[in-house]
Amino acid sequence: MDRKLYSPLVGAVAALALVVMPVRAQIVANGLPDGGSGNEMTNWIQAEDFTLAGTATLTAARFWGVGINNGYLGSIYWRIFADAAGSPGSVLAGGEVTPTATAYPGAICCGFASGLQFDFALPNVLLGAGVYWFGVHNGPLSSTNRNEFYWATTSDNATMNGHEDVAPFGDGSWFDNGEEHAFQLYAGDSETVPEPATMTLLATGLAGMAAARRKKRNS
Repeated sequence: MDRKLYSPLVGAVAALALVVMPVRAQIVANGLPDGGSGNEMTNWIQAEDFTLAGTATLTAARFWGVGINNGYLGSIYWRIFADAAGSPGSVLAGGEVTPTATAYPGAICCGFASGLQFDFALPNVLLGAGVYWFGVHNGPLSSTNRNEFYWATTSDNATMNGHEDVAPFGDGSWFDNGEEHAFQLYAGDSETVPEPATMTLLATGLAGMAAARRKKRNS
């Protein structure tokens, strides 16, 4: 049975405090879900390559899944692999997480599936320049029955096709799955910017102080 899923459609003013919010820098963007297809990620570990131009510390990940009959098992097992001649190689980092899962209609396809956007923190994975692979699996690695939950595809791009490892895992048998999948990776807290609402409060407070000074001079 084909592992793929196809679609017919292709605070406060008084204190004048400047609150800053951390901003993660997006360093890998493999595209958004195209609603077209997916690869099953319970019976398989699915992986996508990415390239870093320089040293980076990965602190967060985002990807999109699409499932049939609530196939998501409630957790995601992720891995970062070294590259081995165009295929996932040794495991550099990994673990099981309970990501923030947000409904994402843009991932839905085929008229009977539900889309989810997954966001989760990574434990400061320090990598040098080079090619790597980001892998995901639905639930703990002990879950290997096909559960009809898929990593949503994105449009073809210049990177290699995704690769997959069918259960039992860990034998190094990776195969080209013929698809590109939607994900993003981030480096953390590289800069801070004022929260928009805080900037408005700050501007209002400064304007009020200036008006009070003018009134005092005029009196």
